Amino acid sequence: MRQTFLTSVFTLFIFCISAQEKTITMKTLLEEMTDRASLAEYPQPYYTCKQASSYSRDSKTNTTAAEDGKFKPEKGRDWGKGWFENHDFSQYIRTEENSGRKEDVMFEAEGPGAIVRFWATYGGITDKFGGIYRIYIDGNPAPVIEMYNKNLLGEAGLVGKPFSFFAPAEAENPTWRGRNLILPIPYAKSCKVTYDGEHKYVHHGGWQGHYYQINYRSYEQGTKVESFTKETIKTYKKDIEGFGKLLTQKAGPQDKIIEQEETTLKGGKTKTIRIKGVQAITGLRLQIDAENLEQALRSTILSIKFDGKQTVWCPVGQFFGVGYKMNSHQTYYVSSNEDGLMQANWVMPFRKDTQITIENLGEQDIELKTFEVKYSDYAWTDQSMYFHAAWKETRNLESKLRFDYNYITIEGKGVFVGDNLTLFNSFPDSTGINWWGEGDEKIYVDNETFPSHFGTGTEDYYSYAWCRPQQFSAPNVSQPCGEGNKTPGHTSNNRYRLLDAIPFNNNFKFDMEIWHPYRAKMNYAPATFWYAFPESKWNCLPDEIGVTKKVALKVEDVTVEDL
Repeated sequence: MRQTFLTSVFTLFIFCISAQEKTITMKTLLEEMTDRASLAEYPQPYYTCKQASSYSRDSKTNTTAAEDGKFKPEKGRDWGKGWFENHDFSQYIRTEENSGRKEDVMFEAEGPGAIVRFWATYGGITDKFGGIYRIYIDGNPAPVIEMYNKNLLGEAGLVGKPFSFFAPAEAENPTWRGRNLILPIPYAKSCKVTYDGEHKYVHHGGWQGHYYQINYRSYEQGTKVESFTKETIKTYKKDIEGFGKLLTQKAGPQDKIIEQEETTLKGGKTKTIRIKGVQAITGLRLQIDAENLEQALRSTILSIKFDGKQTVWCPVGQFFGVGYKMNSHQTYYVSSNEDGLMQANWVMPFRKDTQITIENLGEQDIELKTFEVKYSDYAWTDQSMYFHAAWKETRNLESKLRFDYNYITIEGKGVFVGDNLTLFNSFPDSTGINWWGEGDEKIYVDNETFPSHFGTGTEDYYSYAWCRPQQFSAPNVSQPCGEGNKTPGHTSNNRYRLLDAIPFNNNFKFDMEIWHPYRAKMNYAPATFWYAFPESKWNCLPDEIGVTKKVALKVEDVTVEDL
């Protein structure tokens, strides 16, 4: 026993040394970004993921809506106070004087780390009058990046697609889009990002300015990181191009496939694929048809057991990111095409066996046209985790209440890797303000009393902006349907975390603020995805009754009181 204990200690010691000796570079980060299996292993070296944003600095204390501004808008418009205050633009850490110019500090961090997502949009600021972003690394007074905002985010000033993109690609006004950069920017000692633009124009109107979110990793002290320099893009040019091509591919090579023959799945019936051994699911493909396809996408359930424990229970439409209206989209982890073939490429390891089940909880017959599982051998370690997916819906949710809606709360140890939101917005056209998504994400990790991710709006969280209804797809985000953004209807938003996955050691809580300046009702359904060790627990349990309820296809399907 003593020899075994000493051997384990020695192995752990060597593992820790090798983890610390590994150098984080642009190439290793790109390798990790495109290695789907990496999410299934608890990160080594360990990192935390947090967010800097322009959230309202008046949001200081989490109190109830009744205490926080005494919100009672039977009619009329109210932009919120306190915890629910919506002045979430042009907010900075401080303003500095550098070389005779004013720079607003958006983000700063000490220690080894990397910026892994940079999103922004602008209100009342045209590209002509845009500002300049400067990124300072390791205390150097000269920025390694100095570029107009429109060129750094969205355009190809630093790097092109798929690492830099607009969401949506086209809009009625070019400023009405989310600007995105997902190329990692690593640093060894420190990083600071500033914006030189607030002092160069006059705001016009009440809700104008600079909205931003920067997601960043902080590694353990002692982790070696190769800092981004002015030569980094040139040095890693071929790697950036190669890994960029990988991000646009639906799946990698697979060596084993099980496919069920086309069949009819009657109400209450199931179809199951079983796999034994130390393996990992590497791909799922599913295609269903029904007289009422929208209802079938909600009432048909994907459930998966790994080594005897059920960790996945989700309507198939939401698991594959389309909600309950079939549209094409493509991210690095889920996709669908015009023919209704849906695909997921999460790597899901297990030690002994797995059961992948399609269950028809509806009353109508479902044509199971394609049900295919791809898998491969897997080297299970003590850092390997099980994949999880959960779903919930709240019907007739009234946004006038203004509160934080819980997507998921998890107890245990794991990594949060993505989510999506499907809803039907019933707010009528006559008001001119149909948007449902003013609310900010608030993510708490390991008993935080204030969220380490505090956002600027639901559409900002999903990387677009200004409630644009156009479809878009990118490696990490997509909007297969946005008809409910500007008119009553269905909306489906997806976000899958590449390098901005969030590890947690003890617990994880994701709230999304429900916020609207007028009274509105909607059916609101988030799905969440994470990896965790087997002892973990979560608060979102299978809702076999909820998935059988009629999906909303018109305003009359959602109860709306007179405004």
